[in-house]
Amino acid sequence: MEQTVVIFVLMSLMCTCNGQSSECGAVNIYTELKELRSLVEDLTTRLSTTQAELEQERAAKRVAFTAAILSPTNSNQHHGPFNQETKLIFPKVITNVGNAYDSNTGVFTAPVKGLYYFRYSGRAFSGHDTGLSIFKGGSRIVSSYNYKSGDTDDTVSNGVALELEAGDTVYMHLWINSWISTDYRYSYCTFSGFLVTPM
Repeated sequence: MEQTVVIFVLMSLMCTCNGQSSECGAVNIYTELKELRSLVEDLTTRLSTTQAELEQERAAKRVAFTAAILSPTNSNQHHGPFNQETKLIFPKVITNVGNAYDSNTGVFTAPVKGLYYFRYSGRAFSGHDTGLSIFKGGSRIVSSYNYKSGDTDDTVSNGVALELEAGDTVYMHLWINSWISTDYRYSYCTFSGFLVTPM
């Protein structure tokens, strides 16, 4: 690109000189080339900076995660019941594009303003009730509840589309006096979310 611009300028100078030799002698080609080189270097730097910014922006728009609850041993167990609501942590990360989900805290933090979709699924032994909720900040958004039944297992699920600002948090709670099963192999209980579109 730089060579093309230089050739173009030289050709322009040559055309200017045709029939005007007295003016051509006053043109300092070396000064012109030095200024041109400086201009090209400046434009190259600006282009590189713009490309880096665009790549960062594109990366921020790629957001998706799925995580699951694991059993601490190689057997199917349960998490709960507890005498108060508890935040659920899904330590088994299946997908975490954009690294917006923290597997240590169970919290998703929106990297950009946009429309997001979240969903969860839960499985539990039927000996206790099962209740799950998605929270945005300190507000309960959607829930599902299943009373203990005579079946071997109970399942719950729900989902929601949320408009989030950058920095908003989304996480899940297990209801008071309820439980969910934890397994070491099949990932029955999951929490997922992804960016639908930036806003």
